Amino acid sequence: MLKFPPVPRRRPRPCGLTIHPSLGCNVGCAYCYLWEMGLIVPSPQVNPLPPGRLILELKRNPYFVESRRGTFLALGSLGEPFLTPQIAERTLEYLSALRGLGNPLQVSTKLTLPPDDRLAGVNVLVTVVAWESYRPLEPAAPPPWDRLDSAAEAAQVGAVPTLFVRPIIPGVTLNELPDILDYARKSGIESVVFGSLRVSPQILKRLRKAGVDVSEIERRVKAPLRGGEQVYVSSADLKARAMEEARRRGMIALGSACCASALAHGVPCFDVRWLYRTCTGCPNDCLSKIPRKSEVLSLLDEWGLKGRVEGAG
Repeated sequence: MLKFPPVPRRRPRPCGLTIHPSLGCNVGCAYCYLWEMGLIVPSPQVNPLPPGRLILELKRNPYFVESRRGTFLALGSLGEPFLTPQIAERTLEYLSALRGLGNPLQVSTKLTLPPDDRLAGVNVLVTVVAWESYRPLEPAAPPPWDRLDSAAEAAQVGAVPTLFVRPIIPGVTLNELPDILDYARKSGIESVVFGSLRVSPQILKRLRKAGVDVSEIERRVKAPLRGGEQVYVSSADLKARAMEEARRRGMIALGSACCASALAHGVPCFDVRWLYRTCTGCPNDCLSKIPRKSEVLSLLDEWGLKGRVEGAG
């Protein structure tokens, strides 16, 4: 039986603190990292933790800060959050309960979204990495145009959808990107995140079986591949080209899932990309929203604490 990671001891990732309505997936995407984690299973599990208990356990987590400008919360990293009616209902129950905390909420999916009011205010990442050639790569996923149509419907009940082009598959994604972006724009989606592919020997084998010419991927891998280990594919130039394509269509191009959540909720990026990583200069303008150095020092003094503030004006 699969075991859910304990909430009270979980450390945040760059996208925020991950919440798991389910564990495992059976969509079977060729590029997915869940294969190597043993999480591609026939029958994914619904998280038995009731929503009220989830909130209690989350508040016990020493890394969690409750507030609109606190810890970002992200659902969907260890399983597809809308895979079955039971899993979708658990996801929506969790979102409804978490909304009371005020923290930024994000959920990622490559299935169709229900037009449910409980998605209101939630940043929804809709994964599309291929268009005409999606079927061998994502054998049990719905067509990408159906995903984007459902995102448009979810927006009608208050969800904030973002196109999620991650991973960029060299030799595939950029060839089909114009169709992806054009349909997303027609669906009313204004922002898009681009991200790199991670590969292992097993992922390369699955991509090859799906009909992908992996020679370009292999050329871009800068580290030796070992069984069970995943290595990022060098893709900075591909991301730059993809972002330019998006901007030409009037879309807001982003470099991370964190940026999408920050933009959707109007708060500074949790991953502080504006400080030490490449910031895409989106309209959110994170730097203008952080406290000034004098304000932080004043608050520390008020609490009787001593500290040093770096990277702030």
